[in-house]
Amino acid sequence: MISITKEQLYQTLPQFLMIQDETLRNTTADIWLEACGASDWNALEDIPFMPGADAKRFGFLHHVALVTQYSFEVALAYNRMEATPISVDHATAGALLHDVCKIVEYSSAGGRSTWGQRVSHGIYGVSLCQKHGVPLDIIHIVASHTAKLSMPPKTPEAIIVSKCDAIAAGCVHLLED
Repeated sequence: MISITKEQLYQTLPQFLMIQDETLRNTTADIWLEACGASDWNALEDIPFMPGADAKRFGFLHHVALVTQYSFEVALAYNRMEATPISVDHATAGALLHDVCKIVEYSSAGGRSTWGQRVSHGIYGVSLCQKHGVPLDIIHIVASHTAKLSMPPKTPEAIIVSKCDAIAAGCVHLLED
């Protein structure tokens, strides 16, 4: 179990503070704290981007920070360039939540946890979002970021997070030995 406070989480991932809606920011953090409490990890910094990866070189936290920063910046640019504005807060929260499931899906012993072996990637995150009353558009971001759930992104915010996730993941794969 990862023992972390909301304040420590905000220090670890300052991208939380980019969410302007305080209620949404707190709910997003509460979801992370619940996932941390259900994990078998000792620290977020120990979780790899994918099973078998070196967490120091290819860490989960770095991936989430990249996807969130990319999504935030693209959403801002979208609002500057397009006629119909989108929710930067939804894109940012969705990016922070897109892989929250990995905290439970991956095992500190290596590989995937029992949950990760038996339930598709993303489902845990979707269930936490629903439990905490996250808006459906953000749940859609979490559900559509991965092809494993066969749900294509259907909102600009979901497309942004999905593409930013692919960019961040693709760049990591280029750096693998």
